[in-house]
Amino acid sequence: MKGITLLTALLVATPTLAAESIVYHCALGKAERVIEVQYPEGGTLPCEVHYTKAEGSQILWSAQNSEGYCEQRAANFVEKQEGWGWRCSQQAAKPE
Repeated sequence: MKGITLLTALLVATPTLAAESIVYHCALGKAERVIEVQYPEGGTLPCEVHYTKAEGSQILWSAQNSEGYCEQRAANFVEKQEGWGWRCSQQAAKPE
């Protein structure tokens, strides 16, 4: 019983850390692209990498159990965009 009480106390005392989206804006001339890592449930998993351009938006990658996967895929995709001549910069997280 003491173990359950201690565990409950720890869970209540531990703040829930919400993961903030990571957003990259890329530009080439007048064209713009957005690469964003989103966390649908507020934690670091699950995650999704969204790619938005004038034609629409799509989810390129997602992960349920591999922490850091979406962040790495997004960073690699940003590097690829820059290799194609795009200028990309990471933006501050959106205020909630």
